Amino acid sequence: MEIVKFKKLKGNLYEIVLDNGLSFKLYDDVIVKYNLLVNKRFDDKFFMEVTSYNDSLDAYYTCIKYLSTKMRSEVELRKYLDKKGISKGVCDKTIDRLKKSGYLNRELYIKSYIADAFNFSNNGPVKIMKSLNALGFSDDEVKPFLDLDFYGKAVKLIDKKLKSNKLSASNFRMHTSNYLVNLGYPKEVFSEYLMGVHVSDDGNLEKDYNMLMRKYSKKYSGDKLKYFIKGKLYQKGYSLDKIGEVIDE
Repeated sequence: MEIVKFKKLKGNLYEIVLDNGLSFKLYDDVIVKYNLLVNKRFDDKFFMEVTSYNDSLDAYYTCIKYLSTKMRSEVELRKYLDKKGISKGVCDKTIDRLKKSGYLNRELYIKSYIADAFNFSNNGPVKIMKSLNALGFSDDEVKPFLDLDFYGKAVKLIDKKLKSNKLSASNFRMHTSNYLVNLGYPKEVFSEYLMGVHVSDDGNLEKDYNMLMRKYSKKYSGDKLKYFIKGKLYQKGYSLDKIGEVIDE
């Protein structure tokens, strides 16, 4: 086989045309490495060597482009290359080259990920840890960088919930606690503040009482209505003393 034509394409790619009509793309690095401007004739073995090296370069440049938008972990890059149909052998060599070139810095990635999660999401330390675990980082790698003011974030979330609260005090605390736990905040981070926050549920109690009266006064009456509504209000988390004050007015 012999190269009969080089055609410049976008970027650092060339289209190579052989005398047998076969054409394929090579990076300029490959052309220089194998001196193809001079060594235009090659056999099947040399052809396989050249194209194999080109494939490894293609995987490397593909990763560089993928990394140009944001930092990626090794796990993310391996999944990305796998979707591109890159073989495991080429993938391993590419990852190794990226590490040597400084593109895969585990500590820097962890710091950046945690900073973004802390500043631009409501996620707590447990959820952040699990996300980084899924990206291939161990607890020991992550823990040193989670020493941030998650208490302050939890307080802000509680105060925000309180402003729009329409629940009884006990239900507010229960729902808010579940909300924060689901976001990844350990209870020991926020429990003391949540239990100490003042939740005024008098207005909500009266609203719920009036709503229940309108809904069930045609179905029940007298003591039956009174005890039924009392039970409903108790289920909503209101104290029996508060319920009694409203019902007995």
